[in-house]
Amino acid sequence: MPTVPGVAKSATTHRLLFVAGMLTWAVVGFPKLVEFVRAPSRWAEPASLVWTAAFLAFGVAFWLHARDEERGRVSLLAVQAVAALAAVATGDSGLDGALFAIVSGQAPEVLSQRRALTWVGAQVVGMFTVFAVIHPVGRALVQTLIYAGFQGFTLGTALVMVREAEARRELARVHLELQATQVLLAAREREGERLRIARELHDSVGHHLTALSLNLEAAAHTARDTPSAEHLRRAREAARTLLSEVRGTVTALRDAPLPLLPSLRALAEGAPGLAVHLDVPESLSLESSEAAHSLFRCVQEVLTNTLRHAQARNLWIAMVPTEDGGVRVHARDDGRGSSEAIRPGAGLTGMSERFARLGGRVEWRAAAGRGLELEAWLPAAHGAGT
Repeated sequence: MPTVPGVAKSATTHRLLFVAGMLTWAVVGFPKLVEFVRAPSRWAEPASLVWTAAFLAFGVAFWLHARDEERGRVSLLAVQAVAALAAVATGDSGLDGALFAIVSGQAPEVLSQRRALTWVGAQVVGMFTVFAVIHPVGRALVQTLIYAGFQGFTLGTALVMVREAEARRELARVHLELQATQVLLAAREREGERLRIARELHDSVGHHLTALSLNLEAAAHTARDTPSAEHLRRAREAARTLLSEVRGTVTALRDAPLPLLPSLRALAEGAPGLAVHLDVPESLSLESSEAAHSLFRCVQEVLTNTLRHAQARNLWIAMVPTEDGGVRVHARDDGRGSSEAIRPGAGLTGMSERFARLGGRVEWRAAAGRGLELEAWLPAAHGAGT
Protein backbone atom coordinates (compact mmCIF):
# COMPACT_ATOMS: atom_id res chain seq x y z
CA MET A 1 0.00 0.00 0.00
CA PRO A 2 1.40 3.42 -0.87
CA THR A 3 2.63 5.64 1.90
CA VAL A 4 0.46 8.61 2.74
CA PRO A 5 2.64 11.76 2.81
CA GLY A 6 0.83 13.40 5.71
CA VAL A 7 1.24 10.43 8.00
CA ALA A 8 4.88 9.91 7.10
CA LYS A 9 5.51 13.56 7.78
CA SER A 10 3.88 13.24 11.21
CA ALA A 11 6.19 10.38 12.24
CA THR A 12 9.23 12.25 10.94
CA THR A 13 8.21 15.40 12.77
CA HIS A 14 7.82 13.46 16.01
CA ARG A 15 11.34 12.11 15.69
CA LEU A 16 12.75 15.55 14.90
CA LEU A 17 11.04 17.05 17.94
CA PHE A 18 12.42 14.28 20.12
CA VAL A 19 15.94 14.96 18.83
CA ALA A 20 15.46 18.70 19.33
CA GLY A 21 14.28 18.14 22.90
CA MET A 22 17.22 15.90 23.72
CA LEU A 23 19.65 18.41 22.21
CA THR A 24 18.10 21.22 24.25
CA TRP A 25 18.40 19.09 27.37
CA ALA A 26 22.06 18.35 26.56
CA VAL A 27 22.83 22.04 25.90
CA VAL A 28 21.34 22.96 29.28
CA GLY A 29 23.60 20.45 31.00
CA PHE A 30 26.78 21.16 29.04
CA PRO A 31 27.95 24.24 31.05
CA LYS A 32 27.47 22.34 34.29
CA LEU A 33 29.39 19.38 32.94
CA VAL A 34 32.27 21.67 31.93
CA GLU A 35 32.21 23.20 35.39
CA PHE A 36 32.39 19.78 37.05
CA VAL A 37 35.31 18.78 34.81
CA ARG A 38 37.24 21.91 35.70
CA ALA A 39 36.40 21.74 39.41
CA PRO A 40 35.63 18.15 40.43
CA SER A 41 35.15 19.23 44.01
CA ARG A 42 31.87 20.89 42.99
CA TRP A 43 30.32 17.42 42.63
CA ALA A 44 30.16 17.06 46.39
CA GLU A 45 28.20 20.27 46.96
CA PRO A 46 24.54 19.71 47.96
CA ALA A 47 23.25 22.10 45.28
CA SER A 48 25.23 20.29 42.61
CA LEU A 49 23.94 16.92 43.73
CA VAL A 50 20.34 18.18 43.64
CA TRP A 51 20.85 19.75 40.22
CA THR A 52 22.44 16.57 38.82
CA ALA A 53 19.60 14.42 40.15
CA ALA A 54 16.98 16.81 38.75
CA PHE A 55 18.72 17.06 35.39
CA LEU A 56 19.00 13.31 34.99
CA ALA A 57 15.43 12.76 36.19
CA PHE A 58 14.20 15.25 33.58
CA GLY A 59 16.09 13.48 30.79
CA VAL A 60 14.80 10.04 31.74
CA ALA A 61 11.20 11.26 32.08
CA PHE A 62 11.37 13.03 28.72
CA TRP A 63 12.79 9.95 27.04
CA LEU A 64 10.07 7.71 28.50
CA HIS A 65 7.40 10.18 27.48
CA ALA A 66 8.78 10.38 23.94
CA ARG A 67 8.46 6.59 23.68
CA ASP A 68 4.71 7.20 23.85
CA GLU A 69 4.19 5.11 26.92
CA GLU A 70 0.50 5.14 27.75
CA ARG A 71 0.89 4.58 31.48
CA GLY A 72 1.72 7.60 33.57
CA ARG A 73 2.13 10.14 30.77
CA VAL A 74 0.75 12.98 32.92
CA SER A 75 2.92 11.82 35.78
CA LEU A 76 5.97 11.89 33.49
CA LEU A 77 5.07 15.43 32.54
CA ALA A 78 4.82 16.35 36.23
CA VAL A 79 8.22 14.75 36.93
CA GLN A 80 9.75 16.89 34.19
CA ALA A 81 8.15 20.08 35.53
CA VAL A 82 9.30 19.43 39.10
CA ALA A 83 12.78 18.47 37.90
CA ALA A 84 12.97 21.68 35.86
CA LEU A 85 12.01 23.75 38.93
CA ALA A 86 14.69 22.00 40.96
CA ALA A 87 17.27 22.60 38.22
CA VAL A 88 16.35 26.30 38.03
CA ALA A 89 16.59 26.61 41.83
CA THR A 90 20.00 24.93 42.10
CA GLY A 91 21.62 25.82 38.78
CA ASP A 92 23.60 28.94 38.00
CA SER A 93 24.12 28.69 34.24
CA GLY A 94 21.02 30.71 33.34
CA LEU A 95 19.94 28.07 30.83
CA ASP A 96 17.94 25.78 33.09
CA GLY A 97 14.65 27.57 32.36
CA ALA A 98 14.82 26.20 28.81
CA LEU A 99 13.73 22.85 30.22
CA PHE A 100 10.25 24.32 30.74
CA ALA A 101 9.98 24.92 26.99
CA ILE A 102 10.46 21.19 26.44
CA VAL A 103 7.65 20.43 28.90
CA SER A 104 5.36 22.98 27.22
CA GLY A 105 5.88 21.29 23.88
CA GLN A 106 4.64 17.98 25.29
CA ALA A 107 1.64 19.26 27.24
CA PRO A 108 -0.87 19.36 24.31
CA GLU A 109 -0.17 15.69 23.57
CA VAL A 110 -1.38 14.70 27.02
CA LEU A 111 -3.81 17.41 28.07
CA SER A 112 -6.67 19.30 26.50
CA GLN A 113 -5.95 22.79 25.19
CA ARG A 114 -7.36 24.51 28.27
CA ARG A 115 -5.48 22.26 30.68
CA ALA A 116 -2.28 22.63 28.68
CA LEU A 117 -2.56 26.42 28.96
CA THR A 118 -3.21 26.10 32.69
CA TRP A 119 -0.22 23.79 33.04
CA VAL A 120 2.10 26.22 31.28
CA GLY A 121 0.72 29.09 33.35
CA ALA A 122 1.49 27.16 36.52
CA GLN A 123 5.02 26.57 35.26
CA VAL A 124 5.49 30.30 34.65
CA VAL A 125 4.27 31.12 38.16
CA GLY A 126 6.51 28.48 39.70
CA MET A 127 9.49 29.68 37.71
CA PHE A 128 8.91 33.30 38.73
CA THR A 129 8.65 32.24 42.38
CA VAL A 130 12.00 30.44 42.21
CA PHE A 131 13.67 33.33 40.36
CA ALA A 132 12.25 35.83 42.87
CA VAL A 133 13.82 33.89 45.74
CA ILE A 134 17.23 33.78 44.05
CA HIS A 135 17.35 37.18 42.28
CA PRO A 136 15.87 40.65 42.70
CA VAL A 137 12.28 40.96 41.61
CA GLY A 138 13.10 42.96 38.48
CA ARG A 139 15.64 40.47 37.21
CA ALA A 140 13.36 37.58 38.15
CA LEU A 141 10.55 39.13 36.14
CA VAL A 142 12.75 39.64 33.08
CA GLN A 143 14.06 36.08 33.16
CA THR A 144 10.56 34.74 33.67
CA LEU A 145 9.22 36.70 30.70
CA ILE A 146 12.03 35.43 28.48
CA TYR A 147 11.38 31.80 29.30
CA ALA A 148 7.61 32.36 29.26
CA GLY A 149 8.02 33.47 25.64
CA PHE A 150 9.89 30.28 24.84
CA GLN A 151 7.17 28.23 26.51
CA GLY A 152 4.44 30.07 24.64
CA PHE A 153 6.18 29.41 21.33
CA THR A 154 6.62 25.68 21.93
CA LEU A 155 3.10 25.38 23.31
CA GLY A 156 1.61 27.10 20.26
CA THR A 157 3.64 24.93 17.90
CA ALA A 158 2.57 21.78 19.72
CA LEU A 159 -1.10 22.84 19.66
CA VAL A 160 -0.92 23.33 15.90
CA MET A 161 0.68 19.91 15.48
CA VAL A 162 -1.97 18.24 17.64
CA ARG A 163 -4.79 19.89 15.69
CA GLU A 164 -3.15 18.90 12.43
CA ALA A 165 -2.87 15.30 13.62
CA GLU A 166 -6.53 15.30 14.65
CA ALA A 167 -7.49 16.75 11.28
CA ARG A 168 -5.51 14.02 9.52
CA ARG A 169 -7.23 11.32 11.56
CA GLU A 170 -10.64 12.80 10.82
CA LEU A 171 -9.75 13.07 7.12
CA ALA A 172 -8.63 9.44 7.17
CA ARG A 173 -11.93 8.42 8.76
CA VAL A 174 -13.97 10.36 6.22
CA HIS A 175 -11.85 8.94 3.40
CA LEU A 176 -12.48 5.43 4.66
CA GLU A 177 -16.22 6.11 4.89
CA LEU A 178 -16.16 7.37 1.32
CA GLN A 179 -14.21 4.33 0.19
CA ALA A 180 -16.70 2.02 1.89
CA THR A 181 -19.59 3.89 0.31
CA GLN A 182 -18.02 3.56 -3.12
CA VAL A 183 -17.53 -0.17 -2.62
CA LEU A 184 -21.13 -0.61 -1.49
CA LEU A 185 -22.45 1.53 -4.37
CA ALA A 186 -20.52 -0.59 -6.84
CA ALA A 187 -21.96 -3.71 -5.20
CA ARG A 188 -25.45 -2.20 -5.39
CA GLU A 189 -24.98 -1.48 -9.07
CA ARG A 190 -23.94 -5.06 -9.72
CA GLU A 191 -26.86 -6.28 -7.65
CA GLY A 192 -29.25 -4.09 -9.64
CA GLU A 193 -27.89 -5.47 -12.89
CA ARG A 194 -28.29 -9.03 -11.61
CA LEU A 195 -31.87 -8.30 -10.59
CA ARG A 196 -32.61 -6.84 -14.02
CA ILE A 197 -31.22 -9.93 -15.72
CA ALA A 198 -33.13 -12.15 -13.29
CA ARG A 199 -36.38 -10.35 -14.06
CA GLU A 200 -35.77 -10.64 -17.80
CA LEU A 201 -35.08 -14.35 -17.49
CA HIS A 202 -38.14 -14.88 -15.34
CA ASP A 203 -40.56 -12.75 -17.31
CA SER A 204 -39.39 -13.55 -20.83
CA VAL A 205 -37.49 -16.83 -21.03
CA GLY A 206 -39.37 -18.38 -18.14
CA HIS A 207 -42.73 -17.41 -19.61
CA HIS A 208 -41.95 -18.85 -23.03
CA LEU A 209 -40.48 -22.03 -21.58
CA THR A 210 -43.61 -22.50 -19.48
CA ALA A 211 -45.78 -22.06 -22.56
CA LEU A 212 -43.56 -24.43 -24.54
CA SER A 213 -43.75 -27.05 -21.81
CA LEU A 214 -47.55 -26.86 -21.70
CA ASN A 215 -47.86 -27.10 -25.47
CA LEU A 216 -45.50 -30.06 -25.58
CA GLU A 217 -47.48 -31.77 -22.85
CA ALA A 218 -50.72 -31.22 -24.81
CA ALA A 219 -49.09 -32.45 -28.01
CA ALA A 220 -47.74 -35.54 -26.28
CA HIS A 221 -51.20 -36.28 -24.88
CA THR A 222 -52.78 -35.86 -28.34
CA ALA A 223 -50.13 -37.95 -30.11
CA ARG A 224 -50.36 -40.84 -27.69
CA ASP A 225 -49.62 -44.26 -29.24
CA THR A 226 -48.06 -42.64 -32.32
CA PRO A 227 -44.38 -42.84 -33.42
CA SER A 228 -43.82 -39.19 -32.44
CA ALA A 229 -45.10 -39.63 -28.86
CA GLU A 230 -41.66 -40.60 -27.49
CA HIS A 231 -40.00 -37.62 -29.13
CA LEU A 232 -42.65 -35.27 -27.74
CA ARG A 233 -42.20 -36.75 -24.27
CA ARG A 234 -38.43 -36.17 -24.40
CA ALA A 235 -38.93 -32.63 -25.67
CA ARG A 236 -41.37 -31.97 -22.83
CA GLU A 237 -38.88 -33.27 -20.22
CA ALA A 238 -36.10 -31.15 -21.73
CA ALA A 239 -38.33 -28.07 -21.58
CA ARG A 240 -39.16 -28.79 -17.94
CA THR A 241 -35.47 -29.29 -17.10
CA LEU A 242 -34.55 -26.07 -18.87
CA LEU A 243 -37.33 -24.21 -17.06
CA SER A 244 -36.09 -25.57 -13.72
CA GLU A 245 -32.54 -24.46 -14.51
CA VAL A 246 -33.73 -21.00 -15.49
CA ARG A 247 -35.62 -20.69 -12.22
CA GLY A 248 -32.52 -21.83 -10.31
CA THR A 249 -30.42 -19.27 -12.15
CA VAL A 250 -32.95 -16.53 -11.37
CA THR A 251 -32.92 -17.50 -7.68
CA ALA A 252 -29.10 -17.52 -7.61
CA LEU A 253 -28.95 -14.10 -9.25
CA ARG A 254 -31.41 -12.65 -6.77
CA ASP A 255 -29.70 -14.14 -3.71
CA ALA A 256 -26.07 -13.64 -4.76
CA PRO A 257 -24.18 -12.20 -1.73
CA LEU A 258 -21.75 -9.29 -1.75
CA PRO A 259 -18.42 -10.26 -3.39
CA LEU A 260 -16.60 -10.22 -0.10
CA LEU A 261 -12.88 -10.51 -0.88
CA PRO A 262 -12.73 -7.87 -3.66
CA SER A 263 -14.80 -5.52 -1.53
CA LEU A 264 -12.53 -6.00 1.49
CA ARG A 265 -9.43 -5.43 -0.63
CA ALA A 266 -10.85 -2.21 -2.02
CA LEU A 267 -11.70 -1.08 1.51
CA ALA A 268 -8.25 -1.96 2.87
CA GLU A 269 -6.47 -0.11 0.08
CA GLY A 270 -8.36 3.04 1.03
CA ALA A 271 -7.05 3.14 4.63
CA PRO A 272 -4.49 5.99 4.60
CA GLY A 273 -1.37 5.58 6.71
CA LEU A 274 -2.33 2.10 7.86
CA ALA A 275 -0.90 -1.15 6.51
CA VAL A 276 -3.85 -3.57 6.42
CA HIS A 277 -2.88 -7.25 6.20
CA LEU A 278 -5.87 -9.25 4.92
CA ASP A 279 -5.97 -13.02 5.32
CA VAL A 280 -9.15 -14.12 3.55
CA PRO A 281 -9.35 -17.33 1.50
CA GLU A 282 -10.09 -16.83 -2.18
CA SER A 283 -12.74 -19.55 -2.00
CA LEU A 284 -14.60 -18.03 0.95
CA SER A 285 -18.29 -17.49 0.18
CA LEU A 286 -21.31 -16.81 2.36
CA GLU A 287 -24.81 -18.18 2.26
CA SER A 288 -26.60 -14.83 2.43
CA SER A 289 -26.01 -11.26 1.31
CA GLU A 290 -26.94 -10.04 4.81
CA ALA A 291 -24.10 -12.07 6.32
CA ALA A 292 -21.64 -10.76 3.73
CA HIS A 293 -22.81 -7.20 4.35
CA SER A 294 -22.42 -7.67 8.12
CA LEU A 295 -18.85 -8.92 7.72
CA PHE A 296 -18.03 -6.02 5.42
CA ARG A 297 -19.41 -3.55 7.96
CA CYS A 298 -17.46 -5.30 10.70
CA VAL A 299 -14.18 -4.79 8.85
CA GLN A 300 -15.14 -1.20 8.06
CA GLU A 301 -15.79 -0.45 11.74
CA VAL A 302 -12.49 -2.04 12.75
CA LEU A 303 -10.64 0.10 10.20
CA THR A 304 -12.43 3.26 11.33
CA ASN A 305 -11.69 2.68 15.03
CA THR A 306 -8.07 1.85 14.30
CA LEU A 307 -7.58 5.05 12.31
CA ARG A 308 -9.35 7.24 14.88
CA HIS A 309 -8.09 5.88 18.18
CA ALA A 310 -5.34 3.27 17.95
CA GLN A 311 -2.40 5.27 16.55
CA ALA A 312 -1.38 2.03 14.89
CA ARG A 313 0.79 1.34 11.87
CA ASN A 314 -0.42 -2.19 11.13
CA LEU A 315 -3.77 -3.94 11.23
CA TRP A 316 -4.15 -7.69 10.75
CA ILE A 317 -7.54 -9.08 9.71
CA ALA A 318 -8.15 -12.80 9.26
CA MET A 319 -11.45 -14.30 8.10
CA VAL A 320 -11.61 -18.10 8.05
CA PRO A 321 -14.31 -20.79 7.94
CA THR A 322 -14.87 -22.72 11.16
CA GLU A 323 -15.18 -26.48 11.49
CA ASP A 324 -18.93 -26.26 12.12
CA GLY A 325 -19.54 -24.37 8.87
CA GLY A 326 -19.54 -20.85 10.29
CA VAL A 327 -17.04 -18.06 9.79
CA ARG A 328 -14.68 -16.38 12.25
CA VAL A 329 -13.17 -12.90 12.03
CA HIS A 330 -10.07 -11.98 14.00
CA ALA A 331 -8.60 -8.46 13.93
CA ARG A 332 -5.75 -6.90 15.90
CA ASP A 333 -3.57 -3.81 15.58
CA ASP A 334 -0.21 -2.68 16.94
CA GLY A 335 -1.54 0.55 18.42
CA ARG A 336 -1.37 1.98 21.89
CA GLY A 337 -4.28 -0.05 23.29
CA SER A 338 -5.92 0.94 26.55
CA SER A 339 -5.42 0.11 30.20
CA GLU A 340 -9.12 0.70 30.87
CA ALA A 341 -12.16 -1.29 29.81
CA ILE A 342 -13.43 -0.28 26.39
CA ARG A 343 -16.80 1.43 26.43
CA PRO A 344 -18.44 0.53 23.10
CA GLY A 345 -19.74 3.41 21.05
CA ALA A 346 -22.40 3.40 18.37
CA GLY A 347 -20.17 1.53 15.90
CA LEU A 348 -19.27 -1.43 18.12
CA THR A 349 -22.79 -1.58 19.52
CA GLY A 350 -24.29 -1.65 16.05
CA MET A 351 -21.82 -4.34 15.00
CA SER A 352 -22.76 -6.50 18.00
CA GLU A 353 -26.47 -6.07 17.29
CA ARG A 354 -26.02 -6.94 13.62
CA PHE A 355 -24.13 -10.14 14.44
CA ALA A 356 -26.54 -11.07 17.24
CA ARG A 357 -29.46 -10.79 14.81
CA LEU A 358 -27.74 -13.44 12.67
CA GLY A 359 -27.04 -15.65 15.69
CA GLY A 360 -23.39 -14.63 16.04
CA ARG A 361 -21.43 -12.61 18.55
CA VAL A 362 -18.63 -10.05 18.80
CA GLU A 363 -15.95 -9.75 21.50
CA TRP A 364 -13.11 -7.27 21.96
CA ARG A 365 -10.28 -6.73 24.39
CA ALA A 366 -7.40 -4.31 24.76
CA ALA A 367 -4.33 -3.77 26.93
CA ALA A 368 -2.02 -0.79 27.23
CA GLY A 369 0.69 -0.94 24.60
CA ARG A 370 -0.74 -4.11 23.02
CA GLY A 371 -3.39 -2.70 20.70
CA LEU A 372 -7.00 -3.75 20.28
CA GLU A 373 -8.10 -7.29 19.46
CA LEU A 374 -11.54 -8.19 18.11
CA GLU A 375 -13.15 -11.53 17.39
CA ALA A 376 -16.49 -12.09 15.70
CA TRP A 377 -18.36 -15.27 14.74
CA LEU A 378 -21.24 -16.12 12.44
CA PRO A 379 -22.98 -19.49 12.79
CA ALA A 380 -23.27 -22.16 10.11
CA ALA A 381 -26.70 -20.93 8.99
CA HIS A 382 -25.08 -17.78 7.60
CA GLY A 383 -21.48 -18.90 7.46
CA ALA A 384 -18.89 -19.91 4.97
CA GLY A 385 -18.78 -22.26 2.09
CA THR A 386 -16.23 -23.11 -0.54
